[in-house]
Amino acid sequence: MPQSSYGASKSCVGDRVSLVRGAEPTSTVEAMTPPPRAASQPTAPTDSNASGQPFGPLLWAAAALVVAVVLATTFSAWRFRVPQGVMLTSTYALTWGPLVIALIATVLFWRKFLAFRPVDIYLGLMIGVVARAVGVIIQFFATGRMPSSDIILGGVGGLYVLTSVIMPVIVAPLIEEPFFRGLLQGSLGRIATPWPSLFISSVVFATVHTIASGWSWTLVLILLVFALLAGYVVQQTKRIAPAIIGHAVFNGLAALIAWPW
Repeated sequence: MPQSSYGASKSCVGDRVSLVRGAEPTSTVEAMTPPPRAASQPTAPTDSNASGQPFGPLLWAAAALVVAVVLATTFSAWRFRVPQGVMLTSTYALTWGPLVIALIATVLFWRKFLAFRPVDIYLGLMIGVVARAVGVIIQFFATGRMPSSDIILGGVGGLYVLTSVIMPVIVAPLIEEPFFRGLLQGSLGRIATPWPSLFISSVVFATVHTIASGWSWTLVLILLVFALLAGYVVQQTKRIAPAIIGHAVFNGLAALIAWPW
């Protein structure tokens, strides 16, 4: 081969080597391997009603309370002479109806309070006994007499047991505690700090009961004591089971004291 050709060939080879050396070395395995995906971050559980509708549960609670109060105060049994047992039973149904509808509509919000622990039995007994004892003292100093039954239904019978025992001791705690301590207090807690939420829901509880039963400052104060105790325990435990048990004990002791022995 002539030297000029050899020199040209050597120059071309050198150029190729320099080009290869100037490139970034990449192995075949690295070139074929896709870039690693970013690890997905676990998302914290969120309230299904929290996004987009922060006032939804509270609006349901407020609407239910307004309807319940209107129905309880304008029910025709208050204006026409009907048996008192029929009036009480109908008033229970009309008052609780709107609350039940609101609870069904917002169950995804307040069901988080439905957990139960064995200690809730003790807490519930404490709520009921302490609140009723304070209530007896308040009534004695306010009226000068001990609590007694003001509802005479012609003796102890099925109607008396229904309206004075079954409704307030069994049914009321199962409806009112999820509503007032779960839905109302819980929804207020989304727009206010815990203590104002506790106080507002307790005042609403006492006021609504007194409006439905006939206004009495003594009754308001007694119910407020119970509501504050129950609401505080729910606030600390995030469970409504102690309030349900306490409500049953609170009303059960009232029925026991007022029983026409």
